[in-house]
Amino acid sequence: MTAQFKYFIDLSDIVGIRCECKDSECRATLLLPLDGDVRDALVSCPRCGKGWTRFNGSTDEFEVKRYLEELKKLKGMLKHLGFTLTLEIDERVISNDD
Repeated sequence: MTAQFKYFIDLSDIVGIRCECKDSECRATLLLPLDGDVRDALVSCPRCGKGWTRFNGSTDEFEVKRYLEELKKLKGMLKHLGFTLTLEIDERVISNDD
Protein backbone atom coordinates (compact mmCIF):
# COMPACT_ATOMS: atom_id res chain seq x y z
CA MET A 1 0.00 0.00 0.00
CA THR A 2 1.24 3.49 -0.87
CA ALA A 3 0.43 6.50 1.27
CA GLN A 4 0.49 10.03 -0.02
CA PHE A 5 0.47 13.11 2.18
CA LYS A 6 -0.74 16.55 1.14
CA TYR A 7 -0.33 19.72 3.18
CA PHE A 8 -2.63 22.72 2.87
CA ILE A 9 -2.81 26.14 4.46
CA ASP A 10 -6.04 28.05 4.84
CA LEU A 11 -5.92 31.65 3.63
CA SER A 12 -7.21 32.81 7.01
CA ASP A 13 -4.01 31.39 8.54
CA ILE A 14 -1.86 33.79 6.53
CA VAL A 15 -1.23 36.77 8.80
CA GLY A 16 1.94 38.25 7.33
CA ILE A 17 4.89 37.92 5.03
CA ARG A 18 8.51 37.19 5.79
CA CYS A 19 11.27 38.69 3.65
CA GLU A 20 14.82 37.39 3.92
CA CYS A 21 17.76 39.11 2.26
CA LYS A 22 19.37 36.90 -0.39
CA ASP A 23 22.83 38.34 0.31
CA SER A 24 24.77 35.43 1.83
CA GLU A 25 26.60 37.72 4.25
CA CYS A 26 23.43 39.47 5.44
CA ARG A 27 20.41 37.12 5.52
CA ALA A 28 18.40 39.70 7.53
CA THR A 29 14.70 38.94 7.91
CA LEU A 30 11.79 41.32 7.96
CA LEU A 31 8.32 40.29 9.15
CA LEU A 32 5.41 42.40 7.93
CA PRO A 33 1.78 41.92 9.01
CA LEU A 34 -0.61 41.35 6.13
CA ASP A 35 -3.07 43.88 7.52
CA GLY A 36 -0.42 46.61 7.75
CA ASP A 37 0.96 49.06 5.23
CA VAL A 38 4.28 47.85 3.81
CA ARG A 39 5.09 51.36 2.49
CA ASP A 40 8.73 51.34 1.38
CA ALA A 41 9.72 48.28 3.44
CA LEU A 42 10.24 46.18 0.30
CA VAL A 43 12.53 48.63 -1.49
CA SER A 44 15.79 47.50 0.08
CA CYS A 45 17.19 45.40 2.88
CA PRO A 46 16.94 47.28 6.19
CA ARG A 47 20.32 45.87 7.27
CA CYS A 48 22.67 45.87 4.27
CA GLY A 49 20.74 48.26 2.00
CA LYS A 50 20.87 46.05 -1.10
CA GLY A 51 17.87 46.36 -3.41
CA TRP A 52 14.92 44.06 -2.89
CA THR A 53 12.31 45.41 -5.31
CA ARG A 54 14.06 48.46 -6.80
CA PHE A 55 17.34 47.95 -8.61
CA ASN A 56 19.06 48.86 -11.87
CA GLY A 57 16.46 51.51 -12.69
CA SER A 58 13.44 49.19 -12.49
CA THR A 59 11.04 48.13 -9.76
CA ASP A 60 8.90 45.14 -8.87
CA GLU A 61 7.55 46.84 -5.77
CA PHE A 62 4.13 47.56 -7.30
CA GLU A 63 3.60 43.92 -8.27
CA VAL A 64 4.45 42.63 -4.79
CA LYS A 65 2.19 45.21 -3.13
CA ARG A 66 -0.61 44.41 -5.58
CA TYR A 67 -0.31 40.70 -4.77
CA LEU A 68 -0.58 41.43 -1.04
CA GLU A 69 -3.62 43.67 -1.56
CA GLU A 70 -5.34 40.99 -3.67
CA LEU A 71 -4.57 38.37 -1.02
CA LYS A 72 -6.23 40.60 1.61
CA LYS A 73 -9.30 41.04 -0.63
CA LEU A 74 -9.54 37.31 -1.24
CA LYS A 75 -9.35 36.60 2.49
CA GLY A 76 -12.26 39.01 3.01
CA MET A 77 -14.35 37.30 0.33
CA LEU A 78 -13.98 33.79 1.76
CA LYS A 79 -17.09 33.96 3.93
CA HIS A 80 -19.22 34.72 0.86
CA LEU A 81 -17.84 31.97 -1.38
CA GLY A 82 -19.59 28.63 -1.79
CA PHE A 83 -16.32 26.72 -1.35
CA THR A 84 -13.26 26.67 0.84
CA LEU A 85 -9.97 27.81 -0.60
CA THR A 86 -6.65 26.51 0.64
CA LEU A 87 -3.12 26.54 -0.75
CA GLU A 88 -1.14 23.33 -1.11
CA ILE A 89 2.31 23.41 0.49
CA ASP A 90 5.22 21.42 -0.92
CA GLU A 91 5.72 18.46 1.41
CA ARG A 92 9.51 18.91 1.27
CA VAL A 93 9.08 22.17 3.18
CA ILE A 94 7.25 20.34 5.97
CA SER A 95 9.61 17.39 6.28
CA ASN A 96 12.56 17.69 8.63
CA ASP A 97 15.12 15.60 6.73
CA ASP A 98 17.92 18.20 6.92
